[in-house]
Amino acid sequence: MATHTDPQKYHGMKYRIYFAGLFLDAVLLAVLLFGGLSLALRDYAAGMIGHPWGAGALYILLLAALFSVVHFPLRVFLGYYWEHLFGLSKQSFPQWLTDELKKGVLSLGLSLVLAAVMYSLLASAAQTWWIYTGLFWFALSFVLAKLTPTVIVPLFYKYKDIEDSDLRARIKKLFADARVKLGDVYAIDFSRKTVKANAFICGLGGSRRVVLSDTLIDNYSGPEIATVVAHELGHHCHRDILKMMAINSVLTFSGLYIIDRILTRAVPYFGLNGIADIAGLPLLLLVFSVYSLFLTPLLNAVSCRMETAADRYSLERTGDPQAFISVMEKLGRQNLAEFRPNKWIEWFFYDHPPLAKRIAFAREYRPEGMKK
Repeated sequence: MATHTDPQKYHGMKYRIYFAGLFLDAVLLAVLLFGGLSLALRDYAAGMIGHPWGAGALYILLLAALFSVVHFPLRVFLGYYWEHLFGLSKQSFPQWLTDELKKGVLSLGLSLVLAAVMYSLLASAAQTWWIYTGLFWFALSFVLAKLTPTVIVPLFYKYKDIEDSDLRARIKKLFADARVKLGDVYAIDFSRKTVKANAFICGLGGSRRVVLSDTLIDNYSGPEIATVVAHELGHHCHRDILKMMAINSVLTFSGLYIIDRILTRAVPYFGLNGIADIAGLPLLLLVFSVYSLFLTPLLNAVSCRMETAADRYSLERTGDPQAFISVMEKLGRQNLAEFRPNKWIEWFFYDHPPLAKRIAFAREYRPEGMKK
């Protein structure tokens, strides 16, 4: 298979598939609602399992299976074929499929837990269910953040020790100087699956750890890696994770309230047995999907401001703009990123400033008190 290297072509298809997926979801949800299929699915589940909670779980499983079947060709094309066509993936099809199954099981498990809590509240606290559901989602986000480094990441990657003691010491010093707790620094075996490179900080408090892909360690210098880690450290020092969780929680509460208003009025129209009828789930998903779609540019704008502040933090901590510029350019080429995306694409898809803007920012950066 010939390898393609055009970032515009690579990302252009991803954008088209994204909107195709949204269209498919909207059509499916509309058919379920307006075609009476959701009521039929609910009745079928109730006929199979007499207990209401069991019937609700079966309904969700059947709904998830339907969406998985419809989306599977798109996922294969984009996640497997397209990544191989551009030389970015190293996975065989069985390896890729195994990862997809793991993601699906995790997503389904979380969905079942959230649905069980939400529909329990819909049945027992019809006036305030949306408040308690929002609080539960906020608490669940904390739990997931805590479990990510020790439970979720190991499902997909193996941790490895970092043999470069100088690199480890450099990273630990960044955290010590910033007075931020750090559990340890690890590498993960990205190279087993992809040629892309990445680094991130996950976990909270004592579980916090720096995670570097082996593709980053093998191809970048110590100063370059330090600028990437310092950027991630900037997010923690600025409490960006908590800020985004708070913002998302407020928006989640607002979205759930809107759903409550619409769901209450839609009960007779769709033949539902009250707002706690599981057959109303497609309506809930449709409303929340539209709500999230309209909020995406706003959340991207907030995120980009945080990313620029984290870039500034990295430059201040490392005092090495050249290393920052170098790593951005190299990561862009390695990950096949668009340096200058279309303005509309940037507005809707980018939660980080495009690389060209980040590089320009570093070139213009001067330490505080120094004239340009």
